[in-house]
Amino acid sequence: MSRHEHAQGGRVRNTRRSSDDRGYVIAESAFAIPMVALVALIATAMVFVAMSILGMQDAVHTAARDIARGVPPDAVRSSLQMTHPHTTVTVAPTPQGVTVTVHRDIALLGPLLSGLSIPVERQALVPWETGVGA
Repeated sequence: MSRHEHAQGGRVRNTRRSSDDRGYVIAESAFAIPMVALVALIATAMVFVAMSILGMQDAVHTAARDIARGVPPDAVRSSLQMTHPHTTVTVAPTPQGVTVTVHRDIALLGPLLSGLSIPVERQALVPWETGVGA
């Protein structure tokens, strides 16, 4: 009995697949594996962008709060640009408070795909602390 034949109830049954079925597993794997890798790459890029946006929002709010407490805007601007490089920082004092706006192009997956980026702008308005004003 060959390795492709099984004994079944006294009969020998051939379990060899037809020639039409050969190669389907390889073809399906050749398609599925790159698709799984692409989904993983997209998910990683989304997480990277979300983390960058959250970090920017936190830094913008902290910068606005520091300026509202009396820290010079130039010191806050340079600190913010050291923490988040390649950003454009705008400080707009008003009678009600201070508005800090940061604009940055976030590269997908950091330096791996530096040609693909998403423009992000975050803004925070914080009222002036007592004794500090425009």
